[in-house]
Amino acid sequence: MVESPININLPRQEEVEQEYNEDVVIMAPFDPNDVVINTPPMNMGDIIDRLEHNEIKIDTEFQRLPNLWNLTKKSRFIESILLKLPVPAFYFDVGDDNLWRIIDGLQRISTIKSFVLGKPEPFELQDLEFLKEYNGDSFNDLPRPLQRRIKTFPITANVLGKRVPDVVKYNIFSRINQGGLILEPQEMRHALHQGIPSDLVANLVRDDLYDNGELTQAGTIEGKAFVQATDGKIKSKRMQDRDFANRFIAFYLIPHTEYAPDMDSFLSKGMAKINELSELEIQQLKKDFKKAMNTAYSIFGNDAFRKRYYEDENRKPVNKALFEVLSVSFAKLSIEESALLSRRKETFKTAFMQLHRSDNEFVESISTGTARPERVAKRFEVINDIIQETLNQT
Repeated sequence: MVESPININLPRQEEVEQEYNEDVVIMAPFDPNDVVINTPPMNMGDIIDRLEHNEIKIDTEFQRLPNLWNLTKKSRFIESILLKLPVPAFYFDVGDDNLWRIIDGLQRISTIKSFVLGKPEPFELQDLEFLKEYNGDSFNDLPRPLQRRIKTFPITANVLGKRVPDVVKYNIFSRINQGGLILEPQEMRHALHQGIPSDLVANLVRDDLYDNGELTQAGTIEGKAFVQATDGKIKSKRMQDRDFANRFIAFYLIPHTEYAPDMDSFLSKGMAKINELSELEIQQLKKDFKKAMNTAYSIFGNDAFRKRYYEDENRKPVNKALFEVLSVSFAKLSIEESALLSRRKETFKTAFMQLHRSDNEFVESISTGTARPERVAKRFEVINDIIQETLNQT
């Protein structure tokens, strides 16, 4: 019997429930011979030259946002170069278009681009620790020897070859992603699947954005349905919202019966599978996602994708595993089935809460070790059961 306390005043909590996963063995390890990394001799001038010719891909749809460092951190990075202090290695992935995509070093490179090239805008040094006489200077204000020191500063650049498989890239991405602003798994997947896959994931959760009351980004109908169903609690910063969309896509395109750990590799596989879809299939996926969000909201209101044991207990955070299974299960319903399930929402919610109270294996499947195959299978099977029982009720 699984019990949950009733009417307890909970402390302020995160809007998304933290997942607790043990280490999961990767079922399909990659061949070490697939790891091809070149380390050409380079200096910062080579990076600046590539930036000037748009041969390094930096945009707001890539990884996380560039220029997240504040002016002090940017200035002290420039100061490190001027002092000839070593800086971490850069990692790049070369796409079929021969553009270099940044695996590690986005903040450093966007700082160089801003300071040296003035793009998207220049900045002046501030809060320097040792070279205080250059506080307030832009790149053009620096003496010529110091400008030259920046451009001739030697760097280590590790460049992944074009034929490195995505699963290998992701694994390398994860292993080198240490220190500074650590990339989230979704930011890694986004970086490795540019184009149609990354655009689709972004569009599924894209909401209206305003700046000083002016619309700066128009949301999609799918994105607005997602925001409504999740009560606007899933943040777009660090691509948390896109992680949810990625989970939907992976299990929508790949049956849960074919799931094999680890979860990150499976979600990356789901991103790659988007490239196999026709335009008609992409449009159907978007329609099904919107239908799933609308169905969830129709049934649960602002309590969708959250654990619930009893009707009168406090609302809990959004649960990723519940989002994954409910969104995909609702998406697979016909329009008529979705409407019927919504009409019978009280029956479904009662069964949903009873499941929490009586099935400990189900609660575990959405709480701990959620990436284990048996727990993925468990949550899909039992949710499908209560959906079908509700639909078949006489």
